[in-house]
Amino acid sequence: MKFTRFLASQAPLLAIFTAIIALAAFMLFSAGVGAGVIVVVALLEVGGVLAAFWADWARKRRFFSDLDACAHEVDHPLWMTEMVDRPDYLEGQITYDALDAIAHAANDDVAGYRRQVADYREYIETWVHEAKSPLAAAHLMIDNLRAEPLAGGAASKVRSLDDELRRVEGYIDQALFYARSEALDRDYLIRTYNLGNVVAGALRANASVLIGAHVAPVLGDLDFEIFTDEKWLEFILGQIIQNSVKYARAEQPRIEFSAELVDAGGARERVELTVGDNGCGVSASDLPRVFDKGFTGDNGRTGKRSTGIGLYLVKRLCDKMGVGVSAASRAGEGFAITLTFSRNKFQYVDRGGAPL
Repeated sequence: MKFTRFLASQAPLLAIFTAIIALAAFMLFSAGVGAGVIVVVALLEVGGVLAAFWADWARKRRFFSDLDACAHEVDHPLWMTEMVDRPDYLEGQITYDALDAIAHAANDDVAGYRRQVADYREYIETWVHEAKSPLAAAHLMIDNLRAEPLAGGAASKVRSLDDELRRVEGYIDQALFYARSEALDRDYLIRTYNLGNVVAGALRANASVLIGAHVAPVLGDLDFEIFTDEKWLEFILGQIIQNSVKYARAEQPRIEFSAELVDAGGARERVELTVGDNGCGVSASDLPRVFDKGFTGDNGRTGKRSTGIGLYLVKRLCDKMGVGVSAASRAGEGFAITLTFSRNKFQYVDRGGAPL
C-alpha cells in the first residue's frame, strides 16, 4: 500500500485539516500577525498533519499490504489469515479477527461439503454395484430364454427387454461417473495411451448398441499417443456413441472416428479426435446448448430422444481432465464432437491440483 494511495483514501480528513489550517491563517492575519509568521505556522501545521498521516500509514502499511498481496497472489483466499500476521492496532485487529472468523466458517463449510461429496460418492458406488447384480441376473435369464425355441413374437420381446436392461445399465453408469466426477481422487490417472486402442475399447464396450442400431463405425488414422485416463475417456466416447445412435438415420447410418496431429513440433502441439455421424444433426441456434442437461431441440430431439445427461457429462468430464471439447453440426446432415488432447502432459493435473 503506497503512501499516496493512503492519502487519497483520507481525502475527507485532509479537506477538514486544510480548512482548519486556512481558518487559523485567516485568524492570525486578522490579528495583525506578519505574513512570514503566518507562512511558518501554516507550514508547521501542514508538516504536522502529514507526519500524523505518515505515522498512521506506517503502522497500517504492512498489514494491508499483506492483505492486498494475499487477495491477488495466494492460491486460495481462505488461507489469507494463515499468511498474514495479526496487527497490533485496534482497527487492524478487528479486521483480522473478522476475516479469521469468516475463513474458519468457510473452511468448515468446505470440509462439510467435501464430506458430503465423499458420502454421496460412496453411496452411489455401493448403489451401482447393488443395482447391477439383479441386472446381471436378468441378462443371464434372457440368455437362457434365447437358448430355447420361442413361439410367435416372444423372441422380439426378449430382444426388446434386453435392450431396455442395457439402457438401464447405461443410466447407472452415468450416475456412477457423475458421482466420481465430484472428486477424481480414486482412479483418475493420466498416462500415455494409444488413441486407436482407446477408441477400440469404447467400440467393444458399446458393440451391442451399435449392432442393434445397424450403425457402422468407420475408423480413420488413430495411431497417436495421447495423455489421458483410459477408463474415463472410454466412458466419454461411449456417451458420444450412444448419442449418435439415438439420432442415426434410417438408411446406412455410420459413425466415424478420425484424428490428426495439429501444430506438430510447436508449443501447442495437440491431437484432435473428431467423432462424427451422418444423423439428423441440430440447427445452428441449438448448437450452443447441446452440452446442457437434458437438451432437446429441433429435428426430432424431443422426449426420449433428448441428449439426457450424456453430452453434459462429456463436457463436464473433459473440462475436469483438461481435454478440449467442441461440437459442430448441420441440421439434417450430421453431428460431430471434437476432443483435443494436449501433447504436453503438464497441462493435466493430479488430484491435488499440482502438475504431474
